[in-house]
Amino acid sequence: MPKRLTIAEAQQQLPNLPNELTDEPIIITQDGLPVMAAMSYEQLTSLLETLDILSDQEFASKLRQSILQAEQGERISWDEVQKRLEL
Repeated sequence: MPKRLTIAEAQQQLPNLPNELTDEPIIITQDGLPVMAAMSYEQLTSLLETLDILSDQEFASKLRQSILQAEQGERISWDEVQKRLEL
């Protein structure tokens, strides 16, 4: 579960927040309700890359199909992949 801080706590801890943002974002609250999140730059760029990839509808459809095939046991070995690609 993500760590939660009030806005006042986040302001006080701002210089140290980068050290705490290694695993997951921190939820910042106001009056007990989430109002923003703090995340590392690495987490942000990863999230943006994922959104960019998944915004390609054709790719996302093929990815979902591939995941379903893998879950159903429809897999091929690495040796078979190399053979098919003539590697």
